Amino acid sequence: SVSNRTDIVENIPYKQAPTDHPFGDAGAHNGGRIRFNPGDDFLYVTTGDNHNSSLPQFGDNLGSKVLRIDRDGKAAPMNADALPDGFDARTFTYGHRNVQGIAFHPQTHQPIITEHGPWHTDEVNALVPGGNSGWDPRPNMAGRGDCPDNYCGYEPNQNEGMDPEERRKYMPMTDYGTYPNAMRPLWTNNNYSQGISSAAFLEGEQWGDWNGRLVVSFLGIGFGDTPVGQRINVIDLMPWGPTIMDNKEMPLSAGPARFRGLVMGPDGSLYAAVDEGQIHRFTAE
Repeated sequence: SVSNRTDIVENIPYKQAPTDHPFGDAGAHNGGRIRFNPGDDFLYVTTGDNHNSSLPQFGDNLGSKVLRIDRDGKAAPMNADALPDGFDARTFTYGHRNVQGIAFHPQTHQPIITEHGPWHTDEVNALVPGGNSGWDPRPNMAGRGDCPDNYCGYEPNQNEGMDPEERRKYMPMTDYGTYPNAMRPLWTNNNYSQGISSAAFLEGEQWGDWNGRLVVSFLGIGFGDTPVGQRINVIDLMPWGPTIMDNKEMPLSAGPARFRGLVMGPDGSLYAAVDEGQIHRFTAE
């Protein structure tokens, strides 16, 4: 039984109630993935923007960040050296939209994240200390006008007739115009967001050529009668890059599902949680 509880982080922002913009109920865009990095033994915590434009580019809060902390919730000592002035020292990277997956390269232990984008883009990013992911949904930037609740993370992306290229210009997932030094994603779909979610690295000789490759999952979003996403992709990264060398879809006998979480088991199998209420175990052939 659980005999005691210690809250090591208490001030991660959380969206308490629905707001005036068209999407997202309470709890939306909260990130929520936690993983220990075997390379440095710190806990990495991913958070989201809560549909709040005052979080991503400002360091006085823990929203839209990846945190790097010890087991007592204290900042990793090296965090502060890479951060802009005024940032909470628990911050490892900032400027994120909604980081739903994090995994660590088997050789370098570099954190690799999956970042759930707006209607036009998802990203896979390799994090560096103090890095800015370039998400900034504030109004009156890049030619934007007023937006519901001062959050331009969707508007007017959902407008009919706006093609994907225009959406990216209006509300870029990574705004290089404003933040030219923002981290460059390893991969983007640059089409419609397909609801990227979790990430893990396949490990073990049983996986053959896939040993050491990154797997990322998708929740899928339907447009009209054509759903997209709902799959697992296998991505080959250069060992010391990382640079994507290959990206393919994993054949799944069970078919599509809203893949919510991926984790490697001690038996060398890949386990996946899906929104439909099952846990799948995938073994190599």
